[in-house]
Amino acid sequence: MGKILVVGVGPGGEEYLTHAARLAIASAGAFAGGENALKFAPRSKPRMVIRSNLEEVAEFIQRYAAENVAVLTSGDATLFSILGFLRRRFPESMLEVVPGISSVQLCFARLKQPWNGARVVSLHGRGGVEQIPDEEKVVVMCDPANPPQQVARALLPRFGNRRCAVCENLSLPGERVVEATLEEVAGESFSGNSVMVVWR
Repeated sequence: MGKILVVGVGPGGEEYLTHAARLAIASAGAFAGGENALKFAPRSKPRMVIRSNLEEVAEFIQRYAAENVAVLTSGDATLFSILGFLRRRFPESMLEVVPGISSVQLCFARLKQPWNGARVVSLHGRGGVEQIPDEEKVVVMCDPANPPQQVARALLPRFGNRRCAVCENLSLPGERVVEATLEEVAGESFSGNSVMVVWR
C-alpha cells in the first residue's frame, strides 16, 4: 500500500517549489491536482484534474493506492486545501503532508511586512465577501468570481476607505503588487488570482 502525498507546490512559480515537494513528486506513480498544480507532474503518469469532483478524486486515489499518489495543492497543503476532505475520506496513516509556500506568505514577503495576527479568509468556493470579518488585519484569498475590485466595492460600505494591498499573480508572469485604498482598488481591474490585505 502506498501513501497519499498531499504536496503544497507553492504559488505557481517553479522557484517556489520546495526540495521536499520535488522529492515527493518524484516518488509518486499517479497525480491529482488543479490544472496549474499538475504542471509539476510528469505527463507520462496517470493524472486527474481536481475541480468539484471530490468523490471521483477519491476513487482515482483508491485505484492507484498500491503506489504513492501525489495530490498537488497550490500554495501550502495545510491552508485552505483538499487536506480536510482527504482526512475525512482516508485513514490518517495513509496521509503524508508536504508543506509548501503559500500565496499569503509570499504576499507579505512582497509587502516586507509580518503577517502575525492576520485573519485569513478564502473565497475559493467558500461563499462571498459577507464572511470577511472586521478585524485589524484581514487577508482575502480572491477567486475569479470575487476579484479584488469586487471585494473592495463590497467592503467599502462596511469598512470605509481603509488602507489595503493587492498582490496579483504572485511568482508568475504579470505579477503586480499595489498598495492603495479600498476606493482606489474598487476602480482598478485585477484578476481573481490575487491576495488582498485590508488593514483597519
